[in-house]
Amino acid sequence: MNVPGEGMHANLDGGWLLPPPDAREPVHTRSIVCRSFRRADGGMDIDARFIDTRPFGYHSEFRGDCPPGAALHHMQLRVTLDRQRHVQALQSAMPGTPYSGCAEVNANFQRVLGLLMGRGFRKALRERLGGVEGCTHMLALLEAVAAAAVQAFASNAHLPVPAGQPAPVRVFQRQALQDSCWSYRSDGPVMHALAARDR
Repeated sequence: MNVPGEGMHANLDGGWLLPPPDAREPVHTRSIVCRSFRRADGGMDIDARFIDTRPFGYHSEFRGDCPPGAALHHMQLRVTLDRQRHVQALQSAMPGTPYSGCAEVNANFQRVLGLLMGRGFRKALRERLGGVEGCTHMLALLEAVAAAAVQAFASNAHLPVPAGQPAPVRVFQRQALQDSCWSYRSDGPVMHALAARDR
């Protein structure tokens, strides 16, 4: 699927505005990608992938010889959210793991069904999947999905609404944004503009 703008996410060497680095050698690359799709039922699918690679070959006590670029971690999720951002369904896969038993935890991720991907999600996630009940990398991916969900629903509000579908749910509430970052500081120009718009 050729989606405008997605090429930026694959171009690891382009687009950097940082100053030129000192001499260095690559040792590790981590990528987390979340792609969001509006469903015919008005909900949202978020497909997410977490990958760690090393650019050199190495020997693992548990995996044997690993060629350059082999995925040390490769985790995938598809999270289906209803219009209020409650988790309706979750599919998970672990094509690449450091240990053969890692994928045995996949069934536990069903414990997030029904949770709201909003305020309090991180705490609820830790309660259900903390410690030996989960996977550090899948928890990181679920947290990334929750953050992406906010943007997905905000983007969805800008798409044309198909005939017969209800208007998209507005996820950005001015009060929740206030003082959450520099741009949303209560005495700043963005919050003043949003307050004027809401009058």
